[in-house]
Amino acid sequence: MINREIPEDSHFYIDYAPSEKVLWILQSLDPRVAITVGEIAHRLEQEHGVTGQKLRTEWPRRLHDLGLAHQERSGARTTYRLSRLGAKVREIEAVDPQLHPDLMHFLHFSSFEPTPQCRKYLWSYRRCSELAWGETRLLSAREIAARVQSDMRRDFPDLDYQARTGTRFDSTAAGRWLRWVRGLEPSPFPDDDNTLKPRVVSRCELALLALDDTYRARRYRYGDPVILDGQLLDEVSRVFFLDLACCRELIDLAARLTKAIRLSDTFAGTSVTLLAPYGIERI
Repeated sequence: MINREIPEDSHFYIDYAPSEKVLWILQSLDPRVAITVGEIAHRLEQEHGVTGQKLRTEWPRRLHDLGLAHQERSGARTTYRLSRLGAKVREIEAVDPQLHPDLMHFLHFSSFEPTPQCRKYLWSYRRCSELAWGETRLLSAREIAARVQSDMRRDFPDLDYQARTGTRFDSTAAGRWLRWVRGLEPSPFPDDDNTLKPRVVSRCELALLALDDTYRARRYRYGDPVILDGQLLDEVSRVFFLDLACCRELIDLAARLTKAIRLSDTFAGTSVTLLAPYGIERI
């Protein structure tokens, strides 16, 4: 019998799943045929020459956690199959590889939901990003870990923090978050400087994805206009570490080029309306 249920998760630790390995697995999966971890390892050896390197189960599982692959379990056998979202992300990467790191960052940042089964390391990833944006600098890995641990107890007070596994987050996990963020182009944290460098990019799709995340975080209804004030612009900008002026220009550009949003002048200032959900599938 195939078991599709995921047990309740209290795992805040960000596992070792480098972006290049996750991408290789994304490229190796099939949307029709589910394959085992062993078969994935064989394909990686054939396609990328990773001879002798043992594939870690965290790598394909990361795709499942981000909605890019379907995971199915039957006894001790676990298989993975490319999801519709995974096929879309793979298609985008093939024609526009520079956009791929942003999409993967967005999925890490935006996928946490307050349900027992949702992977809590996605909450940790988002929290690390929010801390970096709020501080406008890169804290030390030890400082990030301490802040995240404190916020865990605040946001999840009912968990057993005396348990030996699960409810932990350390400097190594913080470093794994940073590796994904530094993969963005341009990077908000160049290797030689810990000061946040807000990003200037040209893709209005990023502003639309970030606006959708803000609508969901604030529990706005799609189709409702909201004032594009400094606080809202800050929340939209932080998703992708965008320069505030750049983010505003991208919103203006999106209003001219797409039918996803509408801008209006009101007595209270400019309002923006996200007319319907905007996810990666719409890119």
